[in-house]
Amino acid sequence: MSNDHRNPPPPVIDAARVVSYAFVDDIPYCHVGSLFTEEAMIAQVPRLAIAVGLGSQPAPLVLHCDEEWISLGISDAETVEQAKQAFERIYPGVSERWIDTHITLEEALAYYDSETAGLKCSFCGKRPFEVEGLIEAPAATICRSCVEEFYGDFQVDGEDEVGN
Repeated sequence: MSNDHRNPPPPVIDAARVVSYAFVDDIPYCHVGSLFTEEAMIAQVPRLAIAVGLGSQPAPLVLHCDEEWISLGISDAETVEQAKQAFERIYPGVSERWIDTHITLEEALAYYDSETAGLKCSFCGKRPFEVEGLIEAPAATICRSCVEEFYGDFQVDGEDEVGN
């Protein structure tokens, strides 16, 4: 098989820092279980990435990716080593193929910021992966938490407004 399309993954996939990855497109797939997504069941994939969320998600995730490192499905694991061992049963021989990225959290965040054009809530400074939603306007961006907080403040302060 040609290695022409075997580029390493980006430092961040789905707001998670890639810590290790493997090419598994030429390894026999041993179906052990099923991974279901909203669209379909995921079986053999050509790429695997073990990643740790940039936010508060401390446990590693195994990203089942296509050739372009687009995540098709996600499995969780307790540790990176446990994830590597578990996937040895599904893709025999993958344990010899894991490549550690050595990407620091700071490097991953810088990459994420470059990919999202530095998008953050203008009020609390949180990034998109740290909030439930963002509303963008030409001059500012606000997250759901700040909207709710400001709404509550207006409800309390509204009774003291001039003219009431």
